Amino acid sequence: MAALACGACSSPSPPRKTSSPPLTLAGTEYLSPLFRAEIREFRDQYPDADSIVIRPSGSAEGMEQLVNGEVSMSLLLRELTDPEVEAAIRRDGMQAFPVAWDAVAVIVNPASPIEQISRTELAAVYRGETKEWASLGWRQGGEIITLTAGPRLGIYAYLEQALLGGDPYAPTVYAPPTEEEVVEVVATRRNALACVSRPLAEGVGSRVKTLRVSQAIGLESIPLTRETLFTRRYPLLKPISVATSAHPAATVSSFINFVSGIDGQRIIARHGYAPATVPIRIIRTAEGVE
Repeated sequence: MAALACGACSSPSPPRKTSSPPLTLAGTEYLSPLFRAEIREFRDQYPDADSIVIRPSGSAEGMEQLVNGEVSMSLLLRELTDPEVEAAIRRDGMQAFPVAWDAVAVIVNPASPIEQISRTELAAVYRGETKEWASLGWRQGGEIITLTAGPRLGIYAYLEQALLGGDPYAPTVYAPPTEEEVVEVVATRRNALACVSRPLAEGVGSRVKTLRVSQAIGLESIPLTRETLFTRRYPLLKPISVATSAHPAATVSSFINFVSGIDGQRIIARHGYAPATVPIRIIRTAEGVE
């Protein structure tokens, strides 16, 4: 039985290509462009390695597929849940390798006058302790419509773990199956609030407003920008990890080594995510931050 672990895979150079079927990486759809780029560069550098394909899925579904041996790797945007740990132990263990950081955006309708919120206040909203916008400074806001994506997606468990400390969501929290549906509600309901993945919030532009976030009431509120993500100052960060079995195929180990190395981390930075395994340097130019 192998214990769960985090770290860097160690492996020799990728194996020679055989007639074996392609290896499969399960992961959420919004990360597909990033990991397709990683796979392309990996294949360019190691043309004889086994091929890797992406199978879109939510975090929960991907982990189930990994535990059941249906995929070779799964992307993880949260900590493992207790049932996943137990299932992994029954199947000889699992490994998770952090490769990047992303952020969770707190969004409201553009008509809302609210500009910032603390983690403390946000947790109270999701627990159901704060139900009215008046408690957050918007006297005419009425009841807060609180949303998160459904439990099959990683952001649901991430908020439960990192924001609520394991406490359950209030029964009044709406949880549509996709983040796109969450954004649509926020864009059309002036009293709605939600947490969604950063790329999705950025992609819809002015249809929603992204709030600044502070660690606690009275502390500085931090905008979600490339700089605050890369320097990890933004208070709602989530890791992006690649999970594998305890004894992955040689190409899987080599691919994780590549993504964790300088070339793979450059690709992560180019796609707007914060590298997790190499130091970064912020350079301010006339055009912005590099």
